[in-house]
Amino acid sequence: MGILKNILSPLNRGRKALKTLGSSLLISLLFVSAACGGGTSTSESSDLNDRSSASSDETSSAPEDGTTNQNDDEETSSDLQAELPSSSGGNGDGDSWTILIYIMGDTDLEAAALYDLLELQDAELGENTNVMAIVDRSDRTDEENGYSGGDVLELGNFSDTRLLVFTADGLNVAEAADGGPSFGELNLGDPSVLAEFIKLGLDEFPADKTALFLWDHGAGWPGMGPDETDGYDVLTLGEMRDGIEVGLEAAGVEKFDIIGMDACLMASYEVAHAVSGLTDYLLASEELEPGHGWDYRSLSILSDQAEVEPLELGRAIADGFENQAKEYERASDITLSLLDMAHFDDFTDVFRDILVDASDEIGLIGAEVRNASTKVPAYGKMPNPENSSHHIDLGAFVAEWYDWNPERLAQFEESLEKLVAYKIAGPKHQKSTGLSIFFPAESSYVEESLPYYRNLTQQTDIDFTQWSNFLDEYLTAGEQIQTASYPIIDQDSVVNDFDSETSEDIMISGFLEPGTYDNVAEVIMYYGVIDPADDTLYYIGEEYGAFDAETGEFGAVYDFSILSISDGEDEIYAYADLWWEYDEETNEELLFIDVPLTYVPPDEVDTDDPPHEVVLSLGVSFGEGEGEIFSEIFYQVDEYGQWSEATLNPDGYLNPLVQMWDEEAQDVYWVDSSEDTWLWADPAVLQYQFSALPSETNVMIDIEVLDFGGNSDWTSLNLSSP
Repeated sequence: MGILKNILSPLNRGRKALKTLGSSLLISLLFVSAACGGGTSTSESSDLNDRSSASSDETSSAPEDGTTNQNDDEETSSDLQAELPSSSGGNGDGDSWTILIYIMGDTDLEAAALYDLLELQDAELGENTNVMAIVDRSDRTDEENGYSGGDVLELGNFSDTRLLVFTADGLNVAEAADGGPSFGELNLGDPSVLAEFIKLGLDEFPADKTALFLWDHGAGWPGMGPDETDGYDVLTLGEMRDGIEVGLEAAGVEKFDIIGMDACLMASYEVAHAVSGLTDYLLASEELEPGHGWDYRSLSILSDQAEVEPLELGRAIADGFENQAKEYERASDITLSLLDMAHFDDFTDVFRDILVDASDEIGLIGAEVRNASTKVPAYGKMPNPENSSHHIDLGAFVAEWYDWNPERLAQFEESLEKLVAYKIAGPKHQKSTGLSIFFPAESSYVEESLPYYRNLTQQTDIDFTQWSNFLDEYLTAGEQIQTASYPIIDQDSVVNDFDSETSEDIMISGFLEPGTYDNVAEVIMYYGVIDPADDTLYYIGEEYGAFDAETGEFGAVYDFSILSISDGEDEIYAYADLWWEYDEETNEELLFIDVPLTYVPPDEVDTDDPPHEVVLSLGVSFGEGEGEIFSEIFYQVDEYGQWSEATLNPDGYLNPLVQMWDEEAQDVYWVDSSEDTWLWADPAVLQYQFSALPSETNVMIDIEVLDFGGNSDWTSLNLSSP
């Protein structure tokens, strides 16, 4: 097998370790639901739950169809005239802080917002610190879907908007113009509301240092939100920049010391451009955030009267986030980056130089660029690429393909190191460098969203034009690959080492025809089982294979294992998208598995509503040779691309997704693993098992070789499992 033997053998050894997990370990999983953006994800880890009143059992109806246009609703001015407590102010020694928190809690994160309010109450603030939060809530009370009818901080179960001020003396509730606590139903997806909130907070609480924290679902370049009651309005990046800019100008403040985003996927190149010039530091996550979000008790660093610099505050919040994630067993895939925006322009200049240099070579390096995207941390990733966020780590990505100018690459890496002042990352993302970027590997994945991405930089002040142009050039070059250059497998060269009597796994390899592998970027192995009842093929997993660009040789290894999920009553096979990482701190092999599923809440079981797509992210360690799950989180993405940790109702239904082949379309599509069986959506009873396929199972193994434009050829092998 030549060079591929050395590449594939380590994969083979790792997969045998996986088989050990399957044959010896049945995993029981406990999950207490929460959502991305803040809150707490397990009541057993904190006493915060004991301080929130019981919620109502009533459930309001879901929004009617046709009310979800988040971009076309008219923006209306709001009145945030308020009676606020006197400012603590500063003493002129540079030690006073005003922190503004914009909690877009009129969403299925409402319950999580209440937990963060309790954390704010617990924070020990100094005499020169004022924290002002605007809080919007929902009128829904169905806890199983992430909402709450609870009374927190003796504020009652309000469903409108309130202004709260936390100081060293405790909580103060602002009064509206009519003397009451309600400011009506404000649309926090409206940039004018954000601007007025900023102006009010900075006017009323002038301080030596200031911060703005935005709280909700996040999606990276599409923005944050939505505000459900107000037409599911999303605060886009363009609106976010406008709201912050107008608010700062109205308050006569040049910029914030820190802008933070307690939301998923917001530590991106595009988001950094959106706040460039408006803040000294940006604090955000490249990856999805687990349900507990930030721990706002970290603001207790401000209890001391000694001067606290923005860098110190940002580090304290990041460390608090990491500690809470470890406490809740959610730390495997966390990230949080503190960017020193004083270095962002220099970083952008070097990055643009690389893009200009590479754009002339895009037709020659397209395969390397796409292949690089498969080797670096990916965030908001789903096995179905149409549902993925397509955010990847920028620093690791460039380092993988830009190899012809070492001096410029060194400048890029040095400028990125200066930009990222501090970061934390779980074992899944040890290669994360602190800043992500939007990179769809092929245009078919993002046909609907790509025009909006282009418009974001073309029609606003958010200038990542050079990258947008490079991305367009890459995608166009992929679309223009000549048919004669498409990958063609020499089917006669395909061989395998399988022996039905002695083999535990199979290694398949082959060669591409000369002249057809210059643009090859990926090798993917799909494996499936054939139902003997009707000969239907169900694909149950995928893994990357290996490719030698010099010889055209490719290969992949499969160990005949399968993932199944049981709820104690039924057991269903599940699709597994898996990869390995090595934990340098613990010297352990770590296996990460993404499992796509559909979820149907109980109130939607007898309706025509489409099921919700979720992904289960599992982390497995092999410290002593036996597999042990150390992380399990369900994530979901809504129709606006906003991500969160999923909230599951135990009385709902789960069904793993698998792929089937569409002969007419010559492509795969996703279906429920079982048409007549489902699993209870109660993670407390779910069990997972990797085990060897039953002997003599009819197995299909397909290996797809793709170029960077998505053109591909296949080779298939049908055999019986050992």
